[in-house]
Amino acid sequence: MDKIINIKNLPKEIPIFPLSNCLLMPKGTISLNIFEPRYINMTEDAISNNRYIGMIQPRHKHNNEPELYPTGCVGKITHFSELKDQKYLIELTGVCRFQLISHKLTERKYRIASIDLANYSQDLKDNKLELNPLLKDSFLNSLKNYFKSQKIDADWQIIEKAPTNVLINSLAQSCPFNKEEKQKLLESTDLDDLINIMITLFKIYSAGETNNLN
Repeated sequence: MDKIINIKNLPKEIPIFPLSNCLLMPKGTISLNIFEPRYINMTEDAISNNRYIGMIQPRHKHNNEPELYPTGCVGKITHFSELKDQKYLIELTGVCRFQLISHKLTERKYRIASIDLANYSQDLKDNKLELNPLLKDSFLNSLKNYFKSQKIDADWQIIEKAPTNVLINSLAQSCPFNKEEKQKLLESTDLDDLINIMITLFKIYSAGETNNLN
């Protein structure tokens, strides 16, 4: 996944995995335990094809038909292990966000989606830009307050030395925000916007407020 991918080489139709409260960011990594028969089918088909799976959150469900959020993230299976009873443990690495056009149920009971990647071509760039020092200080200070309020111990020397994009993606994916808040993070316009949203969330949670970020 170190090689920069051309957006033209990404598929316009991919299997999708609707999973609430699960966030995959571009260049982020998540591990998934696959055990439902339909998603075992999806995983096996993806492994035998191009290894791409789209992660997306369901908004609501009507008559067993999921209403999905409009934005998800293409992930590539970068590692997998077959467990007992044909279950899988897979590692997905985020590639590029996508806009959902349509989706349909396949004969193998998982969904295939038509997607548009045009608005998110910046996700494929090798972004190694450093933050504005003031924004970085604000982010780290709000993070410290959040960790303190949640009674989370952290090694700040490691955190402060971590590459910015790795740190941001890791925290965006791992912090226990609700699905609306996670979706807000996924739909951020750029790194500065993502960080400002996270600062706001850290302040809300540190203050003990329960209002969603809408």
